[in-house]
Amino acid sequence: MSDILNRVFSTRFDTLDAERSEFEPGQVWRIASGEFTGTTLLIVKAETLSPLGFGIHISVRGPLMVNGESFLDGIPHLPFSPEALRVSDLELTGFLSNMPEDWEDMYQDWEKDALAGEAGYFSLPVSEILLTIMGKLSQILK
Repeated sequence: MSDILNRVFSTRFDTLDAERSEFEPGQVWRIASGEFTGTTLLIVKAETLSPLGFGIHISVRGPLMVNGESFLDGIPHLPFSPEALRVSDLELTGFLSNMPEDWEDMYQDWEKDALAGEAGYFSLPVSEILLTIMGKLSQILK
């Protein structure tokens, strides 16, 4: 009997962590307001990476427009803190069970830089980050 009890008590049971379960890979979210209203975001990865802590990795799906002009057909990978996503005015719209892999190369580049202390998670709302990216891109393309 003690062998059975030892196996039961040596089994690791993880408790539910609300921060980690709020945003899960496969979830499809939509920006609900602002310049990027309707832009679709796919959660591609949720992880704890030392020394950064817990982060959510998204893939922006579909065209990104500035002043009615399309500049990008999405962004494969952007890393965010959970708090940044919470304040981003997002609406959960669905779940994708067949995940694309087009984000993985960009994620691996980011991960290498993050482990070297040269990258981190965005702490601003998604729309602000997209506005900055698109603003810089529009200046380059002029």
